[in-house]
Amino acid sequence: MSDQPSILPSAEPAPPPRAPGRPRNFACPNCGGAVTLRAAGQSITATCSQCSSVIDVADENLRIIEAAQSAMQQSDIPIGARARLKEIEWEVVGYMRRSDGPGDFRWTEHLLFNPYHGYRFLAEEYDHWTLVKMLNRDVPGAGREGWIDANGRSYQFFGRGFARTTYVAGEFFWRASTSDVTAVTDYIAPPYRLMVERNDEEIIVSEGEYLDARLVAAAFKLPLRVPSSSSAGVSQVNPYKPSFTIVALAVVAATMLQGTLLAISANALVNSQTYNLTAADKNKTLSSGTFRLNRSGNIEIETTSYLSNDWLELDMALVNIDTNQSYSVFQSLEHYSGTDSDGRWEEGGNRETSLLPPVPPGTYKLLIEPDAGLFSKPSSLLSSSAPLPAQPVTITIKYDVPVWSNYLIAMALLLAVPAISLIRRMMFEKSRWEKGGVAE
Repeated sequence: MSDQPSILPSAEPAPPPRAPGRPRNFACPNCGGAVTLRAAGQSITATCSQCSSVIDVADENLRIIEAAQSAMQQSDIPIGARARLKEIEWEVVGYMRRSDGPGDFRWTEHLLFNPYHGYRFLAEEYDHWTLVKMLNRDVPGAGREGWIDANGRSYQFFGRGFARTTYVAGEFFWRASTSDVTAVTDYIAPPYRLMVERNDEEIIVSEGEYLDARLVAAAFKLPLRVPSSSSAGVSQVNPYKPSFTIVALAVVAATMLQGTLLAISANALVNSQTYNLTAADKNKTLSSGTFRLNRSGNIEIETTSYLSNDWLELDMALVNIDTNQSYSVFQSLEHYSGTDSDGRWEEGGNRETSLLPPVPPGTYKLLIEPDAGLFSKPSSLLSSSAPLPAQPVTITIKYDVPVWSNYLIAMALLLAVPAISLIRRMMFEKSRWEKGGVAE
């Protein structure tokens, strides 16, 4: 299991809020640089912005806890920056870099201070932000796997590991050091997150709430980065919710509309005729009987011919004999079968259907120009007394038939909406749990 980050360092309980006082200034005992305490009277450690030494400001002699860290590391939100989050004005008084045990996962925690409301942590993990408050009460089951309850919410176990501090800057209400290492257990109930940190001396439980990066950027008036659409925050609410209710209503509405169209469709047979094609019909134009359409409607032309290792092509035209307006239709049928080393095979078909868009009312007939394999039979048969080979072809014409294609397309599109949303939801959760969580 991968190590998991926490949101809080190992710490003494946060001191209670105090009345606002003036910042305190003093000289760094290591380099003499100016150090400003923004939470004077509550801060226990502070870092020098000149040499990065960690100073024990609770000691009258300003004892240096850790001298000369690595070069100054800037944060996206600088010390001294102020913002209004959750209806409270906060000031950044310190920040720290932290990582998991192997150092594969890194994040930054900004310490926020308000003299009337105390401290909060604003954690940033790969452009995802969480506002965290330490809880002043025990949470039954904190640290175990499974589900636990806290603040009226059920939290799911996410993962556990170790968190170590790699850099500190500013001031803190505990003796912050880059030697801090804590055991961490995380739980999630998006947008909330429960963090349990444990060391040899204490257990600290904190609760965080996910904040949109754009909200944080606007609050601090800083150009902060926003996470990519493929990156999921540990406690970010999954934005992809299958719209089953809306889709179900749309399916019902489409089905009712299709049912209504089926009920009002005439679906009337207006002509059906069988033609026995022979070689003598080559280059001829055949004609159906006339039929009357009393109102506008679509036309379905179905051709059936049981071919045996042969082909048939029909170039047809539906003609309005009142206006001479014509509508072209071309159909091609073929059917072949046989056997080979793999066994019996068959391809093609004996039926084809064409659908014409609605035509105006009037009197119509169907003109047919056939072409077929049988037309190439030996010409000697034409002059002999033997009957010519014939191929029966039945052409059926229906008027105002119900159309299922639009309904089926609509169903496919409607069902694709929750399917795509479900896939996106699964990909989002995959991204979330890949950040070190257990298998969901």
